Amino acid sequence: MTMASMAPTTSYLIPVGDLTLDQRLTLRNNVDDLLEQQCGPGGLSIVTDPRNLLIRDSLPNTDFGVGIGGPAVGAGTDESWLEQIAGVAGVEHQYFVAVLPVDRCIGFYGISVESAPAPVSRVRLTLGAASAQIRGVYQLEKLYTRLETAGYFSEAVIFTRNETVRVMVMCRLAYAALVNRLELMARTAEPIGGVVSAKSV
Repeated sequence: MTMASMAPTTSYLIPVGDLTLDQRLTLRNNVDDLLEQQCGPGGLSIVTDPRNLLIRDSLPNTDFGVGIGGPAVGAGTDESWLEQIAGVAGVEHQYFVAVLPVDRCIGFYGISVESAPAPVSRVRLTLGAASAQIRGVYQLEKLYTRLETAGYFSEAVIFTRNETVRVMVMCRLAYAALVNRLELMARTAEPIGGVVSAKSV
């Protein structure tokens, strides 16, 4: 199946306390494997030589425009998962929207909530500026009732080059702008030299 015809995932949220360290590493490594398959020479070929494909941690401002000074991608003054707008209880709003460059693919594998009390009840990962397709939806209260702050996706959610990534959050508590911190754990695949100039090994 090509990424262009990729169906919405059946991914669900697993509280971090339910996973061993090895299981967490496996879920993250699976994302890297998928990105290599989809973005390397045998897939979308954002590089012609697999040695030139680099996979790194996704950065909130560089990749998505999140943080102080956004929302334009790369326009911010920090690399922080700090939401720029206020939240209204019972209302869903856009956390961020970003169009991936032609040479970049991103795989999401989890969510971490830093703010207390946790103000967000649901997160949706959608394709397109108007959320034309929902690729993943996660109910976060299953974390809070267990006093957890993070969860891993059972199945990675992948977005490829030129796709529009839009993340929507549903608030269960009101909060002011520049207060809520909601981290989306993700990995970014791109050619060497984009953000990182050389591989470490």
